Amino acid sequence: MVDEKQSGIIGDFMSGVGVDHRGRNINTVHELNDVEVEQTHDFIQWLFPLDESSNAVPSAPVLSQADIEVIRSNVIAQSNMKHSATWFLGFLARNDQWRTRYNHNHLRITRALKSLRLLTGDNDADEFKTAIFELLGDDLHLIDSKAVEFWKGA
Repeated sequence: MVDEKQSGIIGDFMSGVGVDHRGRNINTVHELNDVEVEQTHDFIQWLFPLDESSNAVPSAPVLSQADIEVIRSNVIAQSNMKHSATWFLGFLARNDQWRTRYNHNHLRITRALKSLRLLTGDNDADEFKTAIFELLGDDLHLIDSKAVEFWKGA
């Protein structure tokens, strides 16, 4: 069920004119350093929103159909989503802690894939997925097979 307080807020955040529940705009999130990215657990739901509740952050926004349509049709929101994907890939490229059997960044990757597919389309989601597998390279075997299979199917 959509939290009526959140409806519309996520579209504003994605468009760069609104803030998240902690008063951060999308540019502020993109300015987090790698330590902050690793230790902060409530931004990923804003950068990569979904139409389903977050198990990790139950208070995270849930997209309504109207939110989805606004984000899909807003050039700035689309650009911000693509920038968020590049930004997150940069974080993953600079850090190795996620190259292990289980790491919370695996769930972040899953969310990003699902959100990109929902909001910007198959091409962007597939490019993100390809980049993840290229980053892992020979380390793919370190990741739990369930996560890898999910990413392949996402």
